[in-house]
Amino acid sequence: MKELIKNTFINYGYSLSDKQIRQFEIFYQFLVEENKKYNLTAITEPEEVVVKHFIDSILPEKVIKQGSTVIDVGTGAGFPGVPLKILRPDIKLTLLDSLQKRINFLEQLLFKLDINDVITTHSRAEDYVKNKREFFDFAVSRAVAQIPTLAEYLLPYVKVGVRF
Repeated sequence: MKELIKNTFINYGYSLSDKQIRQFEIFYQFLVEENKKYNLTAITEPEEVVVKHFIDSILPEKVIKQGSTVIDVGTGAGFPGVPLKILRPDIKLTLLDSLQKRINFLEQLLFKLDINDVITTHSRAEDYVKNKREFFDFAVSRAVAQIPTLAEYLLPYVKVGVRF
């Protein structure tokens, strides 16, 4: 798995440290193991997880400025937020999901990855925004809704003049 992760990231123009490679290995192993209980993803083959979950999740990192606050709305199994945090430990990440079982999974995952500075929140997007309107530098999401609906969820979270 180590070589698959390392080489796939290199093919997409990313160089990972040994620690990051290990974190992606742990993420993959824990995802596949816990998927049997939680039904987190239909994608479990190693090559597909690396490309369709890990690589796809990190693509926004090029536009995220150093030290930015980022919210991942409807994070599910942690995509795209956790791969972004592995690649960019400098970001201040909040993972938001409406199901407590997914938040439990994420808290266990973050512990296994030795990532301590992520906020996990159990709430619906339309409720959590009441306290976090225009709070974040970036809002990200994957597979939550069609673009018009997704924009309605994400735009209230971001500061004026930033991106989602």
